Amino acid sequence: MKGNIKFIAFILLLIIGMFLVEQSFTKEFTWNATFSKSDKQPFGCFVFDDVLSSSWKGNYSVSDKTFYQMDNDLLSRPRSILVVSDYAFMDSVQLKSVISLLRKGNKIMFVSSTFSPLLVDTLRIVAHNSFISDADMKLMIHQKPQLKSLLLCDSTLSHKIYKFNAQLCEDYFSGVDSYEPKLEKKSEDKRKPTWISKLPSTVLARNKEKFPVAFSKKVGKGELFMVSTPLIFTNYGMLNKKNAGYIFSLLSPMKGLPLVRYESNVTNNGEKESPLRYFLSQPPLRWSIHFALFTLVFFMCFTAKRRQRIIPVINPPVNTTLDFVKLIGTLFYQKKDHLGLLRKKRIYFAQILKRETSIDIDEEALTMELCQRLSNKTGIEAEKIYRTLRDLELLDYDMPIDEKTLKDYIDRMNEIITNSYK
Repeated sequence: MKGNIKFIAFILLLIIGMFLVEQSFTKEFTWNATFSKSDKQPFGCFVFDDVLSSSWKGNYSVSDKTFYQMDNDLLSRPRSILVVSDYAFMDSVQLKSVISLLRKGNKIMFVSSTFSPLLVDTLRIVAHNSFISDADMKLMIHQKPQLKSLLLCDSTLSHKIYKFNAQLCEDYFSGVDSYEPKLEKKSEDKRKPTWISKLPSTVLARNKEKFPVAFSKKVGKGELFMVSTPLIFTNYGMLNKKNAGYIFSLLSPMKGLPLVRYESNVTNNGEKESPLRYFLSQPPLRWSIHFALFTLVFFMCFTAKRRQRIIPVINPPVNTTLDFVKLIGTLFYQKKDHLGLLRKKRIYFAQILKRETSIDIDEEALTMELCQRLSNKTGIEAEKIYRTLRDLELLDYDMPIDEKTLKDYIDRMNEIITNSYK
């Protein structure tokens, strides 16, 4: 046992030592865009959520409810819904729920670099997106960044130019309004206009080439917002104080309503991600988990051997009360004290009747009414009970009792006792 304790202590010290050594290493940033509320890396949303939680008037929260669940929530009031991701996945059911939410007065903003084909086909627009590798992201801090301008152009917003790293705002829309440059069409767009696409669009921001990067549409009582620059909404964009105003300017039309940011733990393929996804994605953490599992298996293999011990013989409990009754009965019988034994039996008989029928024959006078009550309880004739109780009263006097009379008295009492249990 002491050896096992020492082994466990050694393993714990080893893990603590590995953790301290790992903490002493220089930490490198990971440039994967997670948009998670708990991710403090450059492209997480920890700072974004923290700032909005303390500054948004009207309550701010993060939820994993789908649009279908929000639409069927009967107790909910109109609210603003924000989706920030690298791919705005949507099927026909979700699209119907989005349109239903908009008609009820909700405001929904999609901030993404890639949009579901079903959504862009419904709006009859084209979303242009570019792939950015992790190596290109690291160049933003190791080299002089190339800046790209974005102009807020809606009349309700301040006309101001913001400059961002070019890698953060390469994506844009086309086919939104007539003020954007005309692109060369490789093939004629044969898509028929939908009722949503016929609704007027309001461009909120354009890039240097005058293509929209953010626009909105009034749908029913609500409003739909489309933004193509999700990386600006991350920790990296929020910590750039000069350009943080761009984010709040785009969010300003959604003020006055509770803001809910939709964050799902579902991948683009609709599969659930493992809760250990982040740990398994980091080599040191993944190696620590594997080492801990190996240690646990190693420990179980050495302690799983069964240790032989003497199994004690457990005797069944002895009913000493029954033995005592048998002893007393035998004693009275051997001494031929039939009257004393019969008196003991009568005491026991009276206690049983009192417990089972709530009738105390020692306290109540012997009458036919008493016997009738006992008859109702036991089913025996009242006259027969009366004769038995009357004969038992004679036991108070010293009278000779032979063995045959003893047996007759006991049989009559046992008959009443047996019927009282029914």
